[in-house]
Amino acid sequence: MFVPALSANMRRWTRVSLTSLGQWPAPGLGQNVAAAQQLYYCSLVTASHRLDSCSLVSSLSQRVKTAQIISIAEAEVCKKLSTAPIHDVARCPIMSCEEHREIKDSLDKENSLDLLVGHILETNILVSSLALQHNIVWLTAPRITKTILVRDHSLPASITVGRVTSATDNLILNNWQDLLASVGVTQEMGKREIQCLPTDRTDGIKRNIIGYFLLQGIPEVRLAAESFQRLRMKILASGDFSEVEDREIIEFVEKKGKKWSELSGKMERIPNMILNRYTVLKSKEALVTEGEYNLEDDCSIMSQVFKADKDILTDGNVSRTDWEEIGRLLNRSVKSVQRRWIQYLKPTLRRYHAGTLDTDVREELINYLVENKLNYPQDIDWDKLVKLPDFAGHTSTSLSLLRHNLITSAYRKYSMKYDQVTADVIQHWWHNTKRLKPKKKREYAEALVEYYISEIEMK
Repeated sequence: MFVPALSANMRRWTRVSLTSLGQWPAPGLGQNVAAAQQLYYCSLVTASHRLDSCSLVSSLSQRVKTAQIISIAEAEVCKKLSTAPIHDVARCPIMSCEEHREIKDSLDKENSLDLLVGHILETNILVSSLALQHNIVWLTAPRITKTILVRDHSLPASITVGRVTSATDNLILNNWQDLLASVGVTQEMGKREIQCLPTDRTDGIKRNIIGYFLLQGIPEVRLAAESFQRLRMKILASGDFSEVEDREIIEFVEKKGKKWSELSGKMERIPNMILNRYTVLKSKEALVTEGEYNLEDDCSIMSQVFKADKDILTDGNVSRTDWEEIGRLLNRSVKSVQRRWIQYLKPTLRRYHAGTLDTDVREELINYLVENKLNYPQDIDWDKLVKLPDFAGHTSTSLSLLRHNLITSAYRKYSMKYDQVTADVIQHWWHNTKRLKPKKKREYAEALVEYYISEIEMK
């Protein structure tokens, strides 16, 4: 680990060998033991050269005796945290940030959010110094993406954004439950606090403090704002809609229109969940057809899609109005016809153009996942995958669906849970199972292509 010399010359660094320190801190350091233990690296603020283990202990003992030096060093850390190498795992106490100390002094003990925040600050948990340096406050509802963060906040590559595994999600949820139990805040009160978006930076910092608690036990460096948002999405997106909620959605839209953000605040549900539920409810009202698609249905979808956009295979510019019209023609929901096009029809036509319609890429996909140790969908760069020659003609959606079907077959074979099926398990299933060639599926795909060639491509 590298420690910055936070004195006049900020560019000097001292390498600290923690293994050479023995028991730290040394006994007899008085009232400042706790602060010295948590901020041991800060006491090297005046170091100007590399120290050996003996001189290091001596230097530390001399400095931690003086509360003033520790106070100065602590303040320096708040202003400028370590810009350590990419694989930095340095941690510091959450109270080492001046902004957090100011918030602690102004908390309202009657407020549920403040109770949670106060408990975390009182415990003074250790957090990533790199994450604390980039203590970004997210004041809006849209999902945090790495593109936005790198563009707007110069986020370093060493901070992980997105691609959250189910294990990480479970840990975030478990930490949340532990926090509620520790403070005595009910699930309902906690959900109410999560629902509200921050109104200003101070409000956002409070949620970030909770975010740091949610990240406890997660090995990679992540932003507190993202972990809090992940919790918010998981909590608010969970649970089926009741009949009362269904009526509330329909009545609200009839009176005020499709103002999903406003309705979200009333229902304590995320806007996209409400939009999707509204679509389902309207589809049920229309008594739409459900079940499998036949050849006539698929040919109708292809005809209407290319009628709306002749370059649909490359640009994909079909409006929602067009999809609604296609849905009405087939007496199907918009979501259903869109899904049929994206998951099956589009990949089939792309594979035809790529000359890979009869190519079974399942084994190549399995080998790729195993060789690259890709056990979770979040780990896979789908855009990169579809550009590989082995998967010519496929889309990220078709390959993701192919992987899903392989996992389903494997977990049913071995009586496992879905998220327990790794790439190695899929490969073991593949090598130890007899499979019939999908003759009917191939013939169906060929019939679709024949219609496409004669009725769409040649006209």
